[in-house]
Amino acid sequence: MLLTGVALAAAGAGVAACGFAGVSRRDPTTAPFMHGLTLAGLSGTDFAEQRAGRLVRSSADAGADWVSISPGWYQPTLDSDQIRPDPSRTPPDDDIRRLIDGANTAGLRVMLKPFVNSGDGSWPGEIRPADPSAWFANYASMTHHYADVAERAGADLYCLGTDLGFSEAELVTEWRSLIADVRRRFNGPLTYAASHAPSAGLGGYADVPFWDDLDFVGINAYFPLADRQISHAQLADAWNVWLDEIEQWRTRKGLDIPVLFTELGYRSAATAASQPRAADPVKPHEVDPDLQANLYTAFFGLPYRREALQGVFWWRWDPDSTDAKDSAFPPNGKPAEAVLRRAYTAAARRPSYSASIPADSP
Repeated sequence: MLLTGVALAAAGAGVAACGFAGVSRRDPTTAPFMHGLTLAGLSGTDFAEQRAGRLVRSSADAGADWVSISPGWYQPTLDSDQIRPDPSRTPPDDDIRRLIDGANTAGLRVMLKPFVNSGDGSWPGEIRPADPSAWFANYASMTHHYADVAERAGADLYCLGTDLGFSEAELVTEWRSLIADVRRRFNGPLTYAASHAPSAGLGGYADVPFWDDLDFVGINAYFPLADRQISHAQLADAWNVWLDEIEQWRTRKGLDIPVLFTELGYRSAATAASQPRAADPVKPHEVDPDLQANLYTAFFGLPYRREALQGVFWWRWDPDSTDAKDSAFPPNGKPAEAVLRRAYTAAARRPSYSASIPADSP
């Protein structure tokens, strides 16, 4: 059964540290819509004390009520089974704990969402370890580690993985065991961040077999929308096709857990509508900040109000991003930032989907 709305009044209410406002951490489905931003730890100093303060202050100022804190561990190559923290790229645990504490103090709720990447910079969806069982044992150690950090620091939500398509069907028993282990370590709701679509025939949210063990369906929502410049309304129509598919899939599967967009973002690049996730190999630096803003605007129309959707975490927020003419994801200093701020700070955020459709619409 699909969700029938969100408690809009609660979205702006005071938040008790380490929990949903007025909602048990073990009953997440009635929580207010999550207006989130992603704080990615891509270097060892990204969550250092002074920068952590800027991340928290700027996120709250933008109107977010959630942040996704995302540190990474690394494997040397796509086929390696070794996963380790990299001191040059992995924020220290003390910095992560301080950032979570600062976010809680500022009234922001926290999803801790660790990731694993290949050291050569390849997308994690392309990971294919030579020894999957050995890889998963190492991955479980990383996941246990961050589940302990999440529990001790007071995170509200924990994400067990990101875009690990090869493992989702191949290692189902291992995933279910890992989820059970994490529940013993972290006293809060759980999700997993699946890809929006399969890669090389593997992965994609619709084929993840262990959603029934989790509290949220998590989707990294880099759905392609258009291969040419089209209007806001046409972009929103394209979005609604994908959202219809998600709702129909949930109904077929009998899933009554809500959907989160664990990541959503657009580069300020000319190909952002057709290839939201990856840079175009032919023209990776063709900058188009207006298209990025148009894509934000299109989402914040009717797609944002779909009642099956419980939250969105924009990839990625960086108050130190100062180049308004680059083609990177952060909206900071670009027209897209103003679009996000208007939506996140609106007096009545996210009116209901049904109330937004004209009476004579089909």
